[in-house]
Amino acid sequence: MNASLRQSGRLGRLTTDLGPDVLALLRFEGSDHLNDLFDYRVEALATRGDLDFDALIGTHATVEIETRYGGQSFDGIVTQARWAGAGENGHRYELTLRPWFWLASSRRNQRIFHDKTVVQILQELLSDYARLGDPAVEFQLSQAYPTLEYTVQYRESDLDFARRQMERHGISFHFRHAPGSHTLVLTDDVLAHETIGARPYKSYDGHHQAEGEHFWEWAPERNVTTGAIRLTDYNFKTPDAAMEADRLGDAAHAQGQIESFDYPGDYPAQDVGKIVAGLRTAQERGADRRNRAVGDCASLRAGKRVSLSGDPVPGTGETYLCLSASHHFVSEAYGSGGQGSDGYSFTGSYALMPDTAPMAPPRRTQVPVVHGPQTAMVVGEGEIDCDEYGRILVRFHWDLAGAHSMRCRVSQNWAGNGWGGMVIPRIGMEVLVEFLEGDPDKPIVTGNVFNGRNDAPYPLPEHKTKAVWRSNTHQGQGFNEIAFEDQNGIQNMFFHAQKDQTTRVLNDRIKRVDRHEVAAVGKNRAVEVGGNQKHEIGGSMNTVVGGTGISAFALMAAVSGLAGHTAGLLKQAGEVAGGGGPGLDLFAGTVASSALGFLGAGGLGDRGRVVGGASDRPDAGRALGDAGNGVGEAAAGLFPLPGVM
Repeated sequence: MNASLRQSGRLGRLTTDLGPDVLALLRFEGSDHLNDLFDYRVEALATRGDLDFDALIGTHATVEIETRYGGQSFDGIVTQARWAGAGENGHRYELTLRPWFWLASSRRNQRIFHDKTVVQILQELLSDYARLGDPAVEFQLSQAYPTLEYTVQYRESDLDFARRQMERHGISFHFRHAPGSHTLVLTDDVLAHETIGARPYKSYDGHHQAEGEHFWEWAPERNVTTGAIRLTDYNFKTPDAAMEADRLGDAAHAQGQIESFDYPGDYPAQDVGKIVAGLRTAQERGADRRNRAVGDCASLRAGKRVSLSGDPVPGTGETYLCLSASHHFVSEAYGSGGQGSDGYSFTGSYALMPDTAPMAPPRRTQVPVVHGPQTAMVVGEGEIDCDEYGRILVRFHWDLAGAHSMRCRVSQNWAGNGWGGMVIPRIGMEVLVEFLEGDPDKPIVTGNVFNGRNDAPYPLPEHKTKAVWRSNTHQGQGFNEIAFEDQNGIQNMFFHAQKDQTTRVLNDRIKRVDRHEVAAVGKNRAVEVGGNQKHEIGGSMNTVVGGTGISAFALMAAVSGLAGHTAGLLKQAGEVAGGGGPGLDLFAGTVASSALGFLGAGGLGDRGRVVGGASDRPDAGRALGDAGNGVGEAAAGLFPLPGVM
């Protein structure tokens, strides 16, 4: 077994944080992709079988391969390390190298971004990984991106969220490598991609390695794709605006105009929709033209451009963007007791596209879907906070940052042009939130629920037979209420106005009361009748002008004897007249027992509860109704014969 391993002078070398030559490169293979993560597998040799994996996992490791164009670095984070056994020349280890961006797949989050462009969102999202590269991220963007009112990362990893946003806006990514570091490069124009110059195609392999990197297989291909995109959307702020947008691709073959229609297109206006349709068309049409190649171009990676020279083949003289590259390198074995030497043994296979073809990242990342409604708390300024559309702000329970949603529309029972229902949820309420198309970026409030802090208007289940609509005075005390009691035997409709009640009837108003009607007016009452007024009273009409409280009841005691005396006189008169008959006897009895227009003690007590009783908030006016019935019954004991008293 080798006492030491030295990589100096070899065409392939491995560098790790464990130190120089602790791990020596035996084999390297892997692939990198435009708009995807690279994955490199390394087989290495060590003199020890007890390497400290804690010192290795999560650190950078770099494979360097020497070419006539200089050293080519393949750097990555060690995400897996495995001891693969011992042999004659040492202990074998297998390492997996992935980009630092892969680590973002392990962190899931839920957060909200307000009024930011996609570039600002990506900068904020990826800033947590800045220490993993030098630099970790590089933006090479030429387009202007709109400010997004509301963007949500919902139950998805940082990686998926970043990729989803890049795909949505047409931003591509690849990686640039250096010893000990690699950089995530973001682009939106094929010309922003680095070119490595020309590489020749040689039709016969075996005699050209000394000439440097080249291709020995080259095959153009075409593919049928969606050829046209048609989109539409809806903006509630401009409900009548035309929103349809389409774009036709450039394919000339027989099936080049296959159209794909989608809704929603995810844009606010038709002019923006045309841009989105163009991007979607480029994303589809970008899969049409491909060139497959095999060679030994170690310097050609996904995201780099190369020009084709050499023997004439279709496409010679054109420039291509590398979409993916697979690499394979084998080092000559280390001999027992020596450092050995190696020949050049690198091969690669490549997928390319003309740099004149449409370039945009395909939409592959799954968009998160909110399954079913959620609840959230209404937030904002003051007690009620809404805009001109009645939209409110809510805070979701999963929002650890304590942010808030966009302005959410609120579902109403009716919504016409200047008519319908309007109830604005207030700050502190818990509301039900649903999401259009399940999209976390599109919340809409659909209801309210009570909770342990916000109780129902009446204690439950005691008042389970009530149906209630009770408001709460803004910046004050009190409430307005409409309540329905459906308990058999005490059914009631209760109306409470905290201050004023205004009623306007443009035609007839008909009212029928089959039993008592009691009204109490605390101060003045005025009635104006434009035509005639008729009162028809089956009994008597008793009018008391002045005090009607305790003093009136005291007066009643003083005149109670008068009633009995009057009755006696009436009876005597009847006898003098030769008998008054049953009618006069009834009249005398009524006078003797009537209140002569004044309520008795029970009636006065009920009247007091009607005029100035306790709050009706706890019982939806039931006590008030009972007192009113008492007054009605007491009124039946007043002087009942026709006439005015």
